[in-house]
Amino acid sequence: MADEDFNEGTQADGAIQYGNHICLKHNMTGRYLTAQDGNIYEEGSGQQKAYCGDWETSEESTFIVIPRIGEDIEPGTEVKFGEVIRLKHLPTRLNLHSHDGFQSPITGQQEVTCYGDDYTADENDEWVLEQWTFDDEENEEFDVEDNTWYTGRSFFLRHVPTGLTLHSHDELLNEDHNEVTCFGGGPDENDRWRVAF
Repeated sequence: MADEDFNEGTQADGAIQYGNHICLKHNMTGRYLTAQDGNIYEEGSGQQKAYCGDWETSEESTFIVIPRIGEDIEPGTEVKFGEVIRLKHLPTRLNLHSHDGFQSPITGQQEVTCYGDDYTADENDEWVLEQWTFDDEENEEFDVEDNTWYTGRSFFLRHVPTGLTLHSHDELLNEDHNEVTCFGGGPDENDRWRVAF
């Protein structure tokens, strides 16, 4: 299936499905993973920046859940922890992406960008979805034995080619955008995300 076939829209609750439109909220900063057309790194890769910027959900903080390259999964199939996924930025159709060899501008960690389009993708767009099991209160709300990805359930993303985790922190790209990087083997609190609307 082509990337454009995955367009199941938003659902406010329940299991996340391939094709859903989702917003990723960073647990520590309270901001949403965001990208904006034309907002590129002037150094490094020169690709579109991915950062934590919005305090509320918006079109610019919306991503579509799609399967890994070459995987034959029907839109509407529930996503499970341990699966490899891609996240496509809704307004620009670029893929959440990282790559070895390019440092983030503030901390010197591995750069995270949005790159490609509906027809251009590579393994640098692929992320392993991993369950966050380090919160006892949340473990009571969600059955740890159930490997289904639910709205509101904490997770972290591990970049397939480098093994580093999607990360944000208090370090600012500018006065209102937190840097997003790939960093460390994780998980640490700065690697913790939730789907929220």
